[in-house]
Amino acid sequence: MKTVRVMKIVSNDETHLRSLDELMRVFGSAKRYAFNRLLEGRNAKDLIQHLLRQFQLNKRYAEDAVLLAQSLISSQRELLPMRLEDVQAKIEKTEKKIDDYQHGRKTPKKVDLQTCLDGLHRRLEKWKSKEDELKHHLDQGTIPRVIFGGKQNFYKRLKGKITNEEWKDLRSNQLYEKVWVIRS
Repeated sequence: MKTVRVMKIVSNDETHLRSLDELMRVFGSAKRYAFNRLLEGRNAKDLIQHLLRQFQLNKRYAEDAVLLAQSLISSQRELLPMRLEDVQAKIEKTEKKIDDYQHGRKTPKKVDLQTCLDGLHRRLEKWKSKEDELKHHLDQGTIPRVIFGGKQNFYKRLKGKITNEEWKDLRSNQLYEKVWVIRS
């Protein structure tokens, strides 16, 4: 049985915080590596031994990295049918809106009818494409791509709204949450 302790780290020494950040970075890398190797079909026990050597982790961290990767894969597989249902509901809703606008039951408030219908048709195409992608994953037994650190944060990084260091912190922040306290 594993014991988990919740602690508060109070330190004015930057070296302690840097070493903890480095541990988080290595653990996050090991988890992402384990995730990708499990998707390739590697054996979990062999993977644990490989993580011990490759990332110089102790056995507890290597096992936890593989366990977290396995749980992420299984949760993505479980969520796939629900995501497909959500997309199908959005397709139905968009088709109903198109029908309402075409038959005069609704009128657009901000743009002309043709612009509104064009936008709704583009949205419908997007959702149907997403539906095909999710069905393909269900049929093949695969999962959609996973972005560690969050999809929104990934796009913020692409647009330059967050720095590369902030993005890496978001990806690696798995062991503890940084809380900066400024004392005057």
